[in-house]
Amino acid sequence: MIEINTAELPSSVDVMDELLKLVQGLTERPRFGELPGRRPGARAGNDRGIPLLCLVREHGSAGLLKVLRTHLLDAHPGRIPHAYHKFPDTEGESLPPDQVAEVGAVLAAVARELSGAANARYGRHEFPRFRLVYWLMNQPAEDGEHESATSLLTRLRERDLRGRTEDDLIPQEAIDTAADAVPWWARVALKVLPTFLFRAKLRGLVPGGEYRWLLRQPYLAPHDPGTFLGFAERLTGTLAPGRGAEPHEDAGQLAKLLVNAFLEDVRRDYRRTPWRVRSARRTVYPVVLLDGIRRDNGGYALLKLINDVRNDTGSFDPLIIISGSEKVPPDAAAADERAPAWVENAGRAYETWTHKLAANSRARRPAAWFLPLRVPPVEIKPGDVRPLATLTVRPAPFWSRTSFLAMVVVLLLGVVAAGGYWRITAAAAERDTHCGLSPGDANFETLTKLGEADCVGVSSRAIPLLDGGTSELRDRFMRVQKQIAHQNEQVDQAKEDKPERPFATVVYVSAMSSQPETLATNTARLMGVAAMQARLLDDHGNGHPLIKVLLGNAGRTMQYGDKLVEHLKTWMRRDPTVVGVLGLAQSRETTRKTIDKLGRQGLPTVAATLSANGFPAVSSRYFQISPTNDREARVAVAYANIKYPDHNKVRIVRSADETDLYSADLAQSFRARFADKSLGRTREVLPDLAYRPSTEKDHTDARVIGQQLCQGTPDTLVLYAGRPGEFVDLLDGIAGSCAGQLAMLTDDDIVRYAADTELRTKHPSVTYDVLSFAVGSNFCTAKEDIYRKMRQIFESDCKDDPNLFVDGQATLAYDALDLYAHAMKELLPVTRPSSGDLWKTISDIGRPPVNPGPARDAAPDPSSLPVLEGKSGRIDFRGTQVPQEKRIVILHVAQGDPPVLHATCDETCVLSPS
Repeated sequence: MIEINTAELPSSVDVMDELLKLVQGLTERPRFGELPGRRPGARAGNDRGIPLLCLVREHGSAGLLKVLRTHLLDAHPGRIPHAYHKFPDTEGESLPPDQVAEVGAVLAAVARELSGAANARYGRHEFPRFRLVYWLMNQPAEDGEHESATSLLTRLRERDLRGRTEDDLIPQEAIDTAADAVPWWARVALKVLPTFLFRAKLRGLVPGGEYRWLLRQPYLAPHDPGTFLGFAERLTGTLAPGRGAEPHEDAGQLAKLLVNAFLEDVRRDYRRTPWRVRSARRTVYPVVLLDGIRRDNGGYALLKLINDVRNDTGSFDPLIIISGSEKVPPDAAAADERAPAWVENAGRAYETWTHKLAANSRARRPAAWFLPLRVPPVEIKPGDVRPLATLTVRPAPFWSRTSFLAMVVVLLLGVVAAGGYWRITAAAAERDTHCGLSPGDANFETLTKLGEADCVGVSSRAIPLLDGGTSELRDRFMRVQKQIAHQNEQVDQAKEDKPERPFATVVYVSAMSSQPETLATNTARLMGVAAMQARLLDDHGNGHPLIKVLLGNAGRTMQYGDKLVEHLKTWMRRDPTVVGVLGLAQSRETTRKTIDKLGRQGLPTVAATLSANGFPAVSSRYFQISPTNDREARVAVAYANIKYPDHNKVRIVRSADETDLYSADLAQSFRARFADKSLGRTREVLPDLAYRPSTEKDHTDARVIGQQLCQGTPDTLVLYAGRPGEFVDLLDGIAGSCAGQLAMLTDDDIVRYAADTELRTKHPSVTYDVLSFAVGSNFCTAKEDIYRKMRQIFESDCKDDPNLFVDGQATLAYDALDLYAHAMKELLPVTRPSSGDLWKTISDIGRPPVNPGPARDAAPDPSSLPVLEGKSGRIDFRGTQVPQEKRIVILHVAQGDPPVLHATCDETCVLSPS
């Protein structure tokens, strides 16, 4: 007698957790081979098998299998195929283990449930062999040899033509009606071909059929008398009502034949062969729950028969049979001797069982396949137990889906149909991977969809935006890209017309996204690039360069810069005219890595708007049109000394994102320069307010900071060193608390926000000043050359909206491309400059003479090239990679109106006339 300490018993949840873990491992079918696999050193097939899992529970745990059935039903993403059979609770005398009728009835009920539509998610389970054997055993025996054979043959043929299940017979009237609707030759074929096929099955000429199998299975000596019809006659009447008391066949052998037929049908469903594609859908083994088994209701007998058949055949049965009883089967009297393991040790017990299986099965021991587990005496009721563990099912491969198999059946060419389906599916997936492009497209190899919405790479045409966005901004951005692509075609034509003109290809790289502020700035930059490219096309002289502009996207936060460089290398292998990069965006850690990788490729990189102090040190091939953050901070101090002389404190708002180098670097420059005595005066720098980057669902952090700013003293100047996305949230907090009362100076990145009418007009009550690297304009009415060229090539945009405002980043991008054109002119008569030529020439712009010489009229040093008078200000590198004393302007935003020029800062800051 085993004493149980109830205080140490696990809860019902713990019991179900352990049980579900074991069931998960047993039901999950491996991708290759079958459970539990083959251990090193073991002989093939000797250790493969699934135990008869016998759960021995107390009377209070009688609901265990019903709870388990609920979890099989609720498995993710769909139910695990299973059948539940409850044995009767009637008391009576023990039944011998060879009761054919009882075994057949239970297996028929289980087969009916497993083959139902509810269990067909991973492929319908069919039981043709078991149904044939069970049908034959239930046929009445006839008197007379000739009469018996003729009658049985007729019934077999009728069953084969109408359908092989005893549940879903097709009425003969329906067959006759369908036959009348087809031509006469088809009706003849419908009568002749099925009969011919049926005769071939009876003679065992059809491989894999149930007739052929029945003559080759090991029970009841099927070779006597040697034909299927003769063996079928021996089976008739064995289960039919009113059969004689003396059975003419061995009952034990009949029962084993039924069990083996049932198991063989399951084996066939899971057999891995090239022509049984459907079996690949079965990623989970079916489960049979036999509840309330005892010696006196036939439950023990059924389990013992399954054990004996597995010992006899040595075949792997992909079927999990779980029984529930109050004693250990198959011999309850010996339960105490076996001392089954507790269910919480199920994993260890299973491992032990697998190591002993080969020896026990070869010895044909009566309990070789039994794995008894004792369940603690806990109360388990359906609906009350919700364990932590859940059952899951691995998705089936796409090529095993019903639609795929249906196509194979319709075409009757499995391999051809499968190949066609694969080609169609693979082509669609490939197009999706390459942003909708087909393999024949010139940009196919160099554009790749990464993540959910980033089309990354290099293209000679417009790069699609995959993450939505407002239609007006999006359409305008796409039109600008298409204009550049159109001008590229014009460049190619001009090169053919005048091959002596200097020619080069550069790549505009940016962070493209459908976010409104990103769309606005990318559109402005590309308009500036397009304007400069169009201006070069208008110059028809032999010495005027032609520049083709490819478009590149490194992801919405430049996070795929390494992938872009790989695509660029692919493009350069087929196009040696690619000699440089311009653009770039967002001073982030990912941008720094992109600059480094571009430099390692030997490509000069001209950034239009980047300003992080440390970027020039990343690569000697890197240049920028905009000033540095330190220069911006010095200008901020000079402007504050003029505009806000009474503000003795400054408060910096920045991003808490460590990867955002721009925000952290600019905030550090602000702190250093506003405390620098050499700039005229110092101010108290209050602790920074750092916001977390906002998400689609959370915009509260920057908004709360906006409310905190309103609680500061009136003599505090707010310096915003962050991004446009969070600036919107900051203004939300300010507008509701102290609109019009704060003195605020923002960084150059806010030009994106200020230039966009929709964004700018959200909070017209909040006024602020913007440090900008160039002055924007309503290009539809502006008189400068750059805007006249924009108006010429984007005439339709001005017709749609005459008040379109383009921020100063268009001018910066214009100057970035102009820098390449300037260098190409200096390299004449070279008409096909290399990347090294351009790098050296750009480096020499404004460089001081190496040996200046004392005489005033000495010849100028050839290493010193004239500075570039750009639209955004003078570009004078002076031997560095950053323009010296580059112009910065201060724009004033009020009442939601377009930005107004408030001050211009070159060497000094000068306020504009009011």
